[in-house]
Amino acid sequence: MQIQIIDVGTPNTHAAKNGRSYQSIEVTYKSNDGKVSSKKLMSFSNPTVFKTISGLSKGAAIDVVTTKDDAGYWQWTGINDGQSAPQATQGATPSSTPTTTRVTGSNYETADERAARQRLIVRQSSLSAAVSILTVGAKTVDKTAVLNLASELTDWVFEVKQEETLSGIDSALAMADDIPY
Repeated sequence: MQIQIIDVGTPNTHAAKNGRSYQSIEVTYKSNDGKVSSKKLMSFSNPTVFKTISGLSKGAAIDVVTTKDDAGYWQWTGINDGQSAPQATQGATPSSTPTTTRVTGSNYETADERAARQRLIVRQSSLSAAVSILTVGAKTVDKTAVLNLASELTDWVFEVKQEETLSGIDSALAMADDIPY
């Protein structure tokens, strides 16, 4: 983010609850779009940026590297003088070094992975529906009947043509009748 320094306040020293002290500084700047804003920087959050900013004078133009923190606020993590790469946050303690969660590659599912997951969801739902349908009034549920009904429901959801499912029905009809007359 390109900014022009309007004013750099004087560093204020504060006492922390743990007995240590830290400094804060208020920077007023104008962004490329002409918007005037201010940013309060703390010496412990990024010592390199704090030191660089506190040494700047009015009218200085710099490129600030920003990163969104866990709380959703934009933090200044580096300064670029326009001619070189952004200055690293040297001297920062490991606990104050910002962590980024930016993914350089795509971690989204492919179309095939989405289709496979959707099919699994429908199959699971069909099994649940088959069990609830077949348990009404039954003392025991036949596993084969549940799986056949679940398969039929899954085929119906995915609009599988009847010819494909008729082969299973025909084989069931061709079975010998085991119910006595």
